[in-house]
Amino acid sequence: MNKVAALGIDVGGTKTLCLLVNSHCEPLEEIKFKTAPEEGRTEFTKNLLRAVAELKSISDERKLKIVGIGVGCAGSVDKANGRIETAPNLICLEDYPIAKHLRRAIKTKVTLDNDVHMGLYAEHKLGAAKGCSYALGVFFGTGVGGAVILDGKIYTGATGFGGQIGHILAQPVGGREAALSHGIVDRIASKAAIAGEALVMAVKDWAPYLHKRVGTDLSNITWRILKRAIKHGDDRIDEMLRARMRVVGIALSGIVNFLNLEMVVLGGGLMDEMPKLVLSEVEAGLREHLMPEISKVVLLRPAKLRGASVALGAAHRALEDWQRRNDHNS
Repeated sequence: MNKVAALGIDVGGTKTLCLLVNSHCEPLEEIKFKTAPEEGRTEFTKNLLRAVAELKSISDERKLKIVGIGVGCAGSVDKANGRIETAPNLICLEDYPIAKHLRRAIKTKVTLDNDVHMGLYAEHKLGAAKGCSYALGVFFGTGVGGAVILDGKIYTGATGFGGQIGHILAQPVGGREAALSHGIVDRIASKAAIAGEALVMAVKDWAPYLHKRVGTDLSNITWRILKRAIKHGDDRIDEMLRARMRVVGIALSGIVNFLNLEMVVLGGGLMDEMPKLVLSEVEAGLREHLMPEISKVVLLRPAKLRGASVALGAAHRALEDWQRRNDHNS
């Protein structure tokens, strides 16, 4: 068993992380590259296969056999055929046969799933939600991703979209137009939504430090720069983030009440940079609207595995699939 290894791949809107793990799902080596959807799928495929080949070479040197590859990707996936179907932040990878390309590099089984499902799966098996049977995961990144564990298993729903927090209606004021534009969680707490509002503040000189750092270029705004802006006195940025995280907490309360969950795990880039702000405001909004009996038991925790959660979840799934096949054949 010690000679077994797996690859976990996180295809994100900004970067792709490829991770080599051992039989215990402990990270051994990692390679990151910019996903760069604007450069097209040919360039992405070239970078992906180069990273996988390097990790395969490392595993060969260590006399480890890669028995599976797990992939987590934002959007919807065709698990049976190993294809990325729709990816709103990665248009160039829509209808993309990622499993076929990976098998060109390593002839092994490829397991594909939604990235947030893989992320919460990792937290359930290895991280903050370990031991929990009923948990919600919320990940703040390019969009706001969500996943749910019910009775110890990832809930996928009828078509694989179970747990999609980003489309929960948070601010219904304004009728149908609000629901179509500013009313859903994704358009309140995604990176695009927050960066857009921060840029408006910068241009109006309500956030002078941010304006000095990014000018009028939206692409320069990162979670880290927003954190620095708050540290350097851009109080309007702080107020805006706190208000939006409070709204997220209120939106989550209905889900936690309805499913009677025992834990909410918060992760993603924003959480990594500003854990205290996010955790405190989401919790405040959540607790205000929870049933007393549920509020007594539900816990909020930061994701333990941080930026590696999706890749680790994918690798863990690949190892489990291999073990299942191995047991079946023995």
